[in-house]
Amino acid sequence: MLGLGNSITKQYNWSPRGLGTKFIHWYKFNTGITTKSISDTPGFVTAWEDQIADNHLAPTVDDNANEMPFLESDGTLFFQQNTDSLVFTSALSLGTFAIYVKHNMKEGQTVSSEVLMEGSADSIKLANPTEARVKVSSRQDFTIDEIVEGTPYVIGFERASNGDISVFKDNIAGTAADGDDLNEAISTTFDITQLGDAVVQSYWYEVIICDDVLTASERKQLFNYLSNVGT
Repeated sequence: MLGLGNSITKQYNWSPRGLGTKFIHWYKFNTGITTKSISDTPGFVTAWEDQIADNHLAPTVDDNANEMPFLESDGTLFFQQNTDSLVFTSALSLGTFAIYVKHNMKEGQTVSSEVLMEGSADSIKLANPTEARVKVSSRQDFTIDEIVEGTPYVIGFERASNGDISVFKDNIAGTAADGDDLNEAISTTFDITQLGDAVVQSYWYEVIICDDVLTASERKQLFNYLSNVGT
């Protein structure tokens, strides 16, 4: 089954395609999602297609409900447990980047060491409702605007050509926590293989990946676009 539309998303005229050639991967809300039934229960995700290239996402197995996210009736993907994940067809290895996600922690959960994306050594995580972590060889901690469980939000992670790393929650820039310098040499690539492995039950709406940072104008347009996704 394919979720081929986004008819329940409010109209917003700007498209992420306006980001141009830096826009390399797009996992779009309620689009290109294939599911199957397991034990007579439909909706377990077997693929989330990349709308820009062919770097599709898929679970490590397609016959075990305990390792597969679930497509909700509202078009979001529900990650229920830390064995739920989606793996990139080809691992990401990025110098400069901008990675944006619309996401929602399930109401009643508590944000704690939540993995959003990870590889064998690198990762982006949410340590708690007001702290994000980016690990590109070394770990950088950010104080961010509070995440409220049950309220959808947009979070972005960027690295510029000078190595400076930034985090934006709902288009508000995070600040250094723990005295970190928020920089990792651009020669050290950010290597990611999958998204998910939920510690906290959560809902994913859309994922945007670029191979360069965004301008302030692009960032605002993307935030406004993602804010309207799924509403």
